[in-house]
Amino acid sequence: MDSATSRDLREKEPMSLYTLIPKPGFDRYTIQVGWSPHRTYVATLVDFTWDPVTEPDRQPDVIHLGRIETILDPAEVLSALEPYADIPADLPARLRADQAKHPVRR
Repeated sequence: MDSATSRDLREKEPMSLYTLIPKPGFDRYTIQVGWSPHRTYVATLVDFTWDPVTEPDRQPDVIHLGRIETILDPAEVLSALEPYADIPADLPARLRADQAKHPVRR
């Protein structure tokens, strides 16, 4: 590995990622939100236990925000997850701090 590649690997910043506690009735879901190295807020809601073979009549909800689009306001991702998860009162400030620590490059 040359020094430029080695330096590039060291300069990659970690993604902030918070796993949220599901509300009653949504305990099958894995719910996460964070600030991505691609400089967007991300949110996911996935039911990893769903099996289309054994549960063909039940389609779980799925949320994937920030994978394609750029989201710069944490309220957008948190409002999408709010029906499914308890949102800690300090989470918007923590997400903004993550964004400030790793700002969007222009």
